[in-house]
Amino acid sequence: MIKIIVPFPKYENVKFYLEHNIDGFIIGIKKYSENFNNLISIKKLKLYCDDAISMNKEVYISLNKTYYNSDITNLKKILSLINSINVTGVIFNDLSILNIVSENKFNINLIYDGSHLSTNSKTINFLEKRGVDGVFLSNEITMKEKLEIANKINIKTYICLFGYTNMATSSRKLISNYLNYCKIDKKPTNLYYIKDKQNDNFYPIIEGDNTNFFSDKILNGIKEFANLIENKNINYVYLNDYLIDDSSFYNIIEAFVALRNYPNDKEFADKLEKVINSNCFNETNDGFLNKKTIFKVKDYE
Repeated sequence: MIKIIVPFPKYENVKFYLEHNIDGFIIGIKKYSENFNNLISIKKLKLYCDDAISMNKEVYISLNKTYYNSDITNLKKILSLINSINVTGVIFNDLSILNIVSENKFNINLIYDGSHLSTNSKTINFLEKRGVDGVFLSNEITMKEKLEIANKINIKTYICLFGYTNMATSSRKLISNYLNYCKIDKKPTNLYYIKDKQNDNFYPIIEGDNTNFFSDKILNGIKEFANLIENKNINYVYLNDYLIDDSSFYNIIEAFVALRNYPNDKEFADKLEKVINSNCFNETNDGFLNKKTIFKVKDYE
């Protein structure tokens, strides 16, 4: 049966989450991971991992940033530590992680999360030959396309069915640069919004080490989840809590766990979709799960 994984929660919620009927956690590390509500220091990494493993939970470490040459030395130390913890896997974006693990012969399962790049089976099969053990399929393709890809690859597949979609990332300080240029004082927050003039939608922008742009709506794919529960080609579903408050996200988890116990109840799935929507201020949609991504230059210019 398909497994459910979520980001590691705040310290005060750890025990509660460990006792919950979810299968695993993704942990973000301070300075080396991004787009997490809660980031853990290197010093506490082993402690949290051991706690989760002792409760029979899978544990993934996310090293999902793009790194610079100056980061390589510390990345090697972090991966050496992870190698000694016996985690389920490391989720990565930058191919430097793949090279470091290969060169040092670390015994680490690698899960590729190329954001917008995991859109075809040939790329994934190429990565498999170089030691990748799993892949997050892109949010920008339909569920039908995800299933077609999953049927053509041999490694484990992960898909996100809840949360804001990361649309773009820049290594530049775009918000700070804009405010400085316009001579506007920066607020004591890293969260801003950009307004779409055509439809009045607001898109979250987060400026940290990088600047990340997110979708205006929260992905709610629970109805698609009902069709995947017994599918053997999709192995994991990821629920992303970034920018979502704790109480609402807990209700999201409960909805997915409840549906997994009744996979053939479409009426129940419809009700749970409404529950999730209400917990997200009615700001959800199904993203590209049932709609192809089409890019067209105006008048083909």
